[in-house]
Amino acid sequence: MDIDYHFCTMYVLSRWADFGSANAKIIATSAQLVDDNMDDNPFSDKVEEEAIAQGINIRYSAQHIWNNITGKGNTEVWIPFHFLPGLEGETTDEKLVCRKHSVLSKALAERLLETTLDNSQFGFRLGVGLHVLADTWAHQGFAGINASINRVQNLIFNVSGESIENMLKDFVDNHQFVADFINNFNPLGHVTALHCPDQPYLWWKTKYLFADGRKNWEEFLEASEEIFRILQQVSCVPVTGLSDEQKAMLTDCFQNIQSDDFDVRYEEWLRRIHDNFFDIQNFDENDETVEYSTGTILGDPDFRKSFYDEINDHFDWVRDQLLAHDIKVLRKDAVY
Repeated sequence: MDIDYHFCTMYVLSRWADFGSANAKIIATSAQLVDDNMDDNPFSDKVEEEAIAQGINIRYSAQHIWNNITGKGNTEVWIPFHFLPGLEGETTDEKLVCRKHSVLSKALAERLLETTLDNSQFGFRLGVGLHVLADTWAHQGFAGINASINRVQNLIFNVSGESIENMLKDFVDNHQFVADFINNFNPLGHVTALHCPDQPYLWWKTKYLFADGRKNWEEFLEASEEIFRILQQVSCVPVTGLSDEQKAMLTDCFQNIQSDDFDVRYEEWLRRIHDNFFDIQNFDENDETVEYSTGTILGDPDFRKSFYDEINDHFDWVRDQLLAHDIKVLRKDAVY
């Protein structure tokens, strides 16, 4: 999922769940910051050392392509924060495949439901945890490791009724040496499915995974329903789930805001939020101007510490859950 979901949809769901605009912004910003929290200078530890001196233990939850290629901290980033293991199957690789409604995703939902408003860090915990939970819908069927289990065949996707084979397959068909390379390649995450899993308006399928086709807008709506119920319970309002009108508004956005540029989708979501397309109760000046900025959290020393406290706490929780299943892929030390 991209910023149009992790920030914009999360903001709307939080406001619908009766969180005020300030808290909704913290929840949504924390959710998107999971994707943007990466090491901008992997060749220096200066930032991390300065943070430790301030009592902040930086742990990264995303990576630049360079670190992906070198493998630096791959498992510590992709497994706990983007491809929550489903713990199903016989082999370790099979157990690391991300699945919605899995044992571990249900445990994460229960963990988030235990969040209380008297916890000063509740917005950061919800944002981090709900990012990971939402990704179990988008990234289901893939694992956060380099493994053959992530290979796909005959990827086809559909936009506005026009079915086309993806550019990767066309390229492979015309370049046998590339085909041979990919057949022997252990891809990371959903790289061989391109960006299909994260684009809300796509219908797509592969030969074995989602052989009957997957409508992303339906998956994203299902994720939103569960997330909304969690937000309602934590907010201490009646847990009603999404109304038919709310489902229709979300579906319209997921299905009809169509661009492979997530910034374009983000800008359209913001326009609709600012115009109160989503019929937010107690709509205020903050709603009229809300936008995503890493500075909202990273520019405030207290917010920055709270965010990293929750990033580390979530990582430790996932590691402990995996250790309970004898899966020893996550290290205790922070990733620099």
